Amino acid sequence: MTLLGHQMSITPGGLHRRTFWSVFEQSRIPMALVNENRCYVAINDAAVEMFRYRREDVIGALAGRTTADPDPTKDNAQWKQLLLTNELYAERVVEHSSGAPMRVSYAAHSTSIDGQWMALIVALSAHVEPDGVELIGTAEPDTSSTLGKMLTPREREVVRCLALGQCTRQIAADLHLSPATVATHVRNAMVKTDAHTRAQLVAIVLGDGLIGH
Repeated sequence: MTLLGHQMSITPGGLHRRTFWSVFEQSRIPMALVNENRCYVAINDAAVEMFRYRREDVIGALAGRTTADPDPTKDNAQWKQLLLTNELYAERVVEHSSGAPMRVSYAAHSTSIDGQWMALIVALSAHVEPDGVELIGTAEPDTSSTLGKMLTPREREVVRCLALGQCTRQIAADLHLSPATVATHVRNAMVKTDAHTRAQLVAIVLGDGLIGH
């Protein structure tokens, strides 16, 4: 698949190429891919819409360059943690294109594209400070943790809808389930993937190819 002028593909190893790019591009959740040099290689339309930076000004730029805090120590520490553990859940204040400070919570998870290490970054919530104008919705963290189990077909279906940016009620209507059942599938998927937030769940299932075809 050609994306942003580059021929890119998900490498083998459980990742499903078409599903990854389909969800990445169509999702209403802001997402970005960052390479091992900490530079952006892809951002989806939702990220462009939220931050209002031109895509051509972002691709190739250093991730974190718009951080409002002039001290890079925290960003550097978070990046080292991501490189070491291949996952990260964090919060930062960045500068919106309007110049206003914006607090963003996000999750990151490693993946492999064309044999190269990449970090998939998924925004959880964002609001402009100091008035607190909400730009994207929030989700309460789930602190349950258990590793190693695969998602069921229904859980993959629910998480795919979640990754596209649908809310619980939308997913329930589309899949003909009750909202409570959808919430249960999401919680179960979070437990199985050791995700602490919905954003981290999306980053993990996309990065590890757990959604399926």
